[in-house]
This record gives sequence, C-alpha cells and structure tokens, in this order.
Amino acid sequence: MKPEVYEFQEKKVIGIGNIESPINPGDVWPILFSRIQEIHGRKNSPETLGVIKRNKPGYLAGIEVAQMIEIPEGMFSYVIPAGQYVGMTHKGPLSKIGETFYTLIDWLASNNYDQHDIVCFEVYDERFKGEDPESEFDSYIQII
Repeated sequence: MKPEVYEFQEKKVIGIGNIESPINPGDVWPILFSRIQEIHGRKNSPETLGVIKRNKPGYLAGIEVAQMIEIPEGMFSYVIPAGQYVGMTHKGPLSKIGETFYTLIDWLASNNYDQHDIVCFEVYDERFKGEDPESEFDSYIQII
C-alpha cells in the first residue's frame, strides 16, 4: 500500500501519557484500557488513537471525544490540528511500525514537505491484533 493524502477536522483526544514528557508507549495502553470508562463523550468507538509530535519525547494513548469538558485526574488532552495528513494502513506486527513511518517520512521528503514539529497519529480499531502478521491500523503524519 502506498501513502495517500487525507483531510481531517481537528480531533480532540483525552488519554494517558503526555506529548511533552518522555514515556514508553507500551506503558500507557494498559492504563488507558483500565480507565477508559472515565472518559466521557467518546466519538468513533471502538477506535483508540496514539499521538506523537515530531521532535517531542512523549506519547499519548487516548480516545477522540466530542468536547474536552472534563479531563479525568491523571489524564491529559491534546488537539490534533485540522488539515491535510499523509497516511497509510500499516499491515503486519506492531513491532514493524517503523517501516510504515519511514515510508511516510520518505513521501514527505520526496514531496518537499517540512518534517519539523509535525503531528503523527495512529488509529487502532478492530483490525488491530498486536504482533499478529494479519494486524492492521492506520498511521498519519501532518502535512505542513
């Protein structure tokens, strides 16, 4: 599969982790799933999102919400900006995600897009099966 350009409205995300603070993505997912019922106003169930900002050390595992009225204690929020994103479906085990991101980053470079301070996010749904070779999820990188 090759990268395609998508247009997204902003996405309000509440979850576990923090874009600004170093954290291992594998550490935040179990906490999110144990506390997911505390987040109100969920959109797009059963999707979950993983969010990073290029050149920042953190990661946020969360869900999209309609409004950020109440952020549960110990959770963080982030707004994924509206705009264009290059994306593709990652097929294969989660441990191979780097290959998908390299494909997307190569696409950005070959199409003369800035790669500094951009938002990247992953969308996980019922297709995601962890390390199963049949696993799938969608990965997107902001186009600036």
